[in-house]
Amino acid sequence: MNILIIKIGALGDVLRTSFIAQALKEKYLNRKERKFPDIYWITSKNAAPLFANNPYVTKTIISENRNSLRKINFDLIINLEEDEDNCRFAASFNAKVVGFNYCNEKIVPTPTAKEWFDMSILGKKPENDILKKKNKKTHRQIISEILEVKDYQRYEPFLRLTQRQRDFAENFLRRHNLSRKDLIIGINTGSADRWPKQLSVKKTVELINKLYRQFNAKILLFGGPEEIVRNAEIQKLSKSPVIDTGCGNNLFEFPAMISICNTLITSDTFGLHVALALKRKTICLIGPTSSSEIDMYGLGEKIIADSPCVCCYKRDCKSMEKIDLNKIVDVIKKSINTKISILITAFKEPNISKAIESCLNQKTNADYEIIISAPDDETLEIVKKYAQSDKKIKWIKDPGKGKAYALNFVFSQVNTDILILTDGDVFINENAVEEISNLFMNPEIGCVSGRPVPMERKNKKYGYWAHFLFDSAHRLRDNSYQSGNFIECSGYLFAFRKQKINQIPVDVAEDTIIPYLLWQKGYRIGYAADAKVFVKNANRLNDWIKQKIRTHKSHMKISKYVDTETTPQVKTFKNELKGIFWLFHYPETLKELFWSSQLALFRFYTWFRYYIDLIILHKYYQDGWERIESTK
Repeated sequence: MNILIIKIGALGDVLRTSFIAQALKEKYLNRKERKFPDIYWITSKNAAPLFANNPYVTKTIISENRNSLRKINFDLIINLEEDEDNCRFAASFNAKVVGFNYCNEKIVPTPTAKEWFDMSILGKKPENDILKKKNKKTHRQIISEILEVKDYQRYEPFLRLTQRQRDFAENFLRRHNLSRKDLIIGINTGSADRWPKQLSVKKTVELINKLYRQFNAKILLFGGPEEIVRNAEIQKLSKSPVIDTGCGNNLFEFPAMISICNTLITSDTFGLHVALALKRKTICLIGPTSSSEIDMYGLGEKIIADSPCVCCYKRDCKSMEKIDLNKIVDVIKKSINTKISILITAFKEPNISKAIESCLNQKTNADYEIIISAPDDETLEIVKKYAQSDKKIKWIKDPGKGKAYALNFVFSQVNTDILILTDGDVFINENAVEEISNLFMNPEIGCVSGRPVPMERKNKKYGYWAHFLFDSAHRLRDNSYQSGNFIECSGYLFAFRKQKINQIPVDVAEDTIIPYLLWQKGYRIGYAADAKVFVKNANRLNDWIKQKIRTHKSHMKISKYVDTETTPQVKTFKNELKGIFWLFHYPETLKELFWSSQLALFRFYTWFRYYIDLIILHKYYQDGWERIESTK
């Protein structure tokens, strides 16, 4: 299936509409053949760089070159431009048009787009202005309704930095003696728009001084070509140090520097949409334009001017002078107090004390709590004794249906920023929380994997197998993290931004599905190699085979929930074959070489058994608590 999207207009509008590429790929997925549609996007030359690293858009076409598409048979055209030229172009194809069409010599909305059309500049006046002011729907909801996309909250604007942009950002940090541990606040309060959305120079200076005094924040000043004089005046009047990022940054430099910020304070401009697409904490200052249309995606707050003129769309509006700067300070106060929770899931774990104590004995300045979830009274009795003497510890009795059920049950009851997952039959090193929380200082990181380490020594076969498999996983994760590629996390220890995940499916592994869901929203997956979790591995062949087959099965339905075309699966038989070379370079003795040969044989056997279960016996993964006795 071929889908054409026409969205050319203002840069901010193009970026905030970018979520529809992923939504349409998933909506029109041919599930029987697992074939995704090809998405073509017509946009302006200026906006084209926004799609440079977008895996959901097959091809970006500059508007001036749109006639090159005539040879493609499109099944669906999404036209979100309301001008006659683009409407005529959309109508000229033999395809279904959704959005704005051209019929009987006039621009007409398709049925689902009528509400948006009536609010637009083409709607009947003054009714369109009244409808605009009364509207309570976000832009994301309105566009999703035009496209008839359900569950639209799953999709967010997409802007993933290239490696060159990340390098540019790191160089900027070094050049200005900044660290990811600093509180870096961006100020982008100017506006080159037709409505007066900018904060005055005086109020901007006052805000900068407040932030510096209150938080000792590092302040970055942003602006466009029209704000050169304005920003120079702000720097001159400010009593606090300010780093001017310049007013001539292009679409390579501007997002890279926005990515440096922990928080961006911005008016309703292009900078707002860049910050939100890059998953930065964002404070949006709103005056003459609609606050309802702006979706913050759980990443920040809107500060609305205390003025009756809000959402007036008047060119002489003075409402921005009524922005309360103290509200901005209060929002930042709340945002810098990150809440961390460690969740230990367990089932009949008589040795859970070691896991609890390792979590209690963390060397970190981070404030954290420990939650233990278990379905059985034996485990919970041990936990309750710890809870009596330490307020950090809480416990939850889960339904006993399996790990995924337990996680969903806990997710519904726990309100936290960063949730660290581990198990009751492993224990973590004393630096694990600190190492993991340090990576989350980068707002681009959505999920972080720790590093499993075998408790066994390499001088016995099962210990050698465990060391090879864990060392292989370490090499893969470290290389992928350094190159900015996708990482599947370790279920023994990983963490994620809880606000983004409310529930997971029960027929796939949580350590795979959660990283995928966050990656496809535009987050990066981090790897904390010094956050170690110590694991006892199976030492009986039947247990070892049973555990590996179950692991294979727990990943087999991932394509049911995520777009594996844009993010290929990591744990596959094909990828495992690629590791054979290192398997026979890993041993240091003849005995280890023999063990490597045995490991290759039994890994092939587990994949063979997996495919027999899947294709012939139709025995699929089922969530449930299943003990592997030799790992206890």
